[in-house]
Amino acid sequence: YQNDDDDAEARSQFGTKSYWDAMYDGMGDFSSDEYSWYYGWETIKPFLLKYVLDDECTLPKSQLSILIPGCGNDPLLLDLYNAGYRCLTAFDYSSGAIERQRTLLEYLPMGSDIDNVELRVEDARCLPDKWGSKFDVIIEKGALDAIYLSGDGNFQKSTKELRRVLRGGGICISVSGVVPVASRNDGFAKDEWEWLRDGSNDLKAGCFVFKKMS
Repeated sequence: YQNDDDDAEARSQFGTKSYWDAMYDGMGDFSSDEYSWYYGWETIKPFLLKYVLDDECTLPKSQLSILIPGCGNDPLLLDLYNAGYRCLTAFDYSSGAIERQRTLLEYLPMGSDIDNVELRVEDARCLPDKWGSKFDVIIEKGALDAIYLSGDGNFQKSTKELRRVLRGGGICISVSGVVPVASRNDGFAKDEWEWLRDGSNDLKAGCFVFKKMS
């Protein structure tokens, strides 16, 4: 779905596929090996405990199906696995990012069961049909920021797709420092999403928590 012609519509270099491809090939502004976008695991972990592993959760965390859009080279996937989450899917539209994730998984102890860890090259605006209502949790850190910067309409297309692949009552944790208020209100409309946490007043980047209405 994504092609380099789309880069002409971008609001910023951070919204172009060519920028991210170059970065994961070691020619960018950040480390190509590993970079934790906005917040690290110690900041994300409490939100999972509060909003996902609450009294309403009927599954052990090892059985929760978690999607990480725009995973980049963030070690979140590794952190989730080490914390006991096992049903993990991460995607990025840059194949270089997926290669970085494969390298990060090599840090796991030999013999680790990663049969339910899936890495894919996908475009958030057009996710696989078979993913409909597949995931219990979505955690994105800066992916929607880059998507917003990639051009008009892409943020709305992506949030629509994320809603489609999340089960009813599922949780979406979104860490964002770029998306304007009006765009977020549109993408996470309050007649479709329950806003469990509004991160607008967070200092570094907002940590928003949404619950998909059934």
